[in-house]
Amino acid sequence: MFEQIQAIFPQAITLTTHMNDDWNRYHWFKTPEDEMIGIPKNTITKNEQELLNTFLTPFIEQQPTRTTREQLWQRWMQNEEVPNEHTPFPHSFRLVFFSLANQDIEPEVFHEAIQGLFPYPMPIIWNHQHEGIIVEEQFEHAREPIEYEQMIDVLMSDFYTKLTLYITPYYESKNDIQHAHTWGTTLFHKMLRYHPKPVTTYQDAITYLYLDGLSQQDAENITYTLLHPVIDEPDLLHTIQIFLESNSNTTLAAKKLYMHRNSLQYRVDKFIEKTGIDVKQFQGALITYLAIMNLHHKD
Repeated sequence: MFEQIQAIFPQAITLTTHMNDDWNRYHWFKTPEDEMIGIPKNTITKNEQELLNTFLTPFIEQQPTRTTREQLWQRWMQNEEVPNEHTPFPHSFRLVFFSLANQDIEPEVFHEAIQGLFPYPMPIIWNHQHEGIIVEEQFEHAREPIEYEQMIDVLMSDFYTKLTLYITPYYESKNDIQHAHTWGTTLFHKMLRYHPKPVTTYQDAITYLYLDGLSQQDAENITYTLLHPVIDEPDLLHTIQIFLESNSNTTLAAKKLYMHRNSLQYRVDKFIEKTGIDVKQFQGALITYLAIMNLHHKD
């Protein structure tokens, strides 16, 4: 159906997980096949919109009512003045960007589920129906850091959907809020184009920034040059990716892959033999990891 609509509205798009701030520029409609289609507001007349409403379902965005604290953080992120501000500021904070693959999950329900996993209330700023930011505020120096890897497993099993998190470093000053938000948003949306892990830190995200700076031709040349002997062996490539993400620790990687340590070692040796790249050495590991990440790129 998208092709038919695009023939009439050439600027129509389908919903992606990295819409960023473009979300509000579109009228959104859901097809009978549950496909989300957006048409720029400045390219459609009121009559055309009403016509589309007769055979498509208009998508009405629903967001939880923001708490006073969430409204305050929203204003800080947008660099707006807050009159008569007398509120405690945490000694440190970090932002946790999240993206839901399932667009049908009600934000109110998901909001409550997230809050239920934290030991104390967290401001949650929704950008739109499937994406937002959790503000992790630290008021006590001795407080244990939150384990997001365990939390995301619970959420994904409860909601039967893929959830992706990007976690910024900690910041200590209110003056860092705009930087944390702007730079975090940039890295988050670049990261989403590469089928990232469920939980990605800022250190991991820098990798995607370098990849995103490559031209398509350069990226294809790098990937082909390094990986062409094993390009049709996705299981082998996945094994090498997990091996490298486990800091080349064979025991840890084997555990993650539910594989015997000797079987993993066999696959690593097989990759080295076929490609001539020693992924046990720093340089070989680096270029191989970048090439594998590039294979996951989403246009």
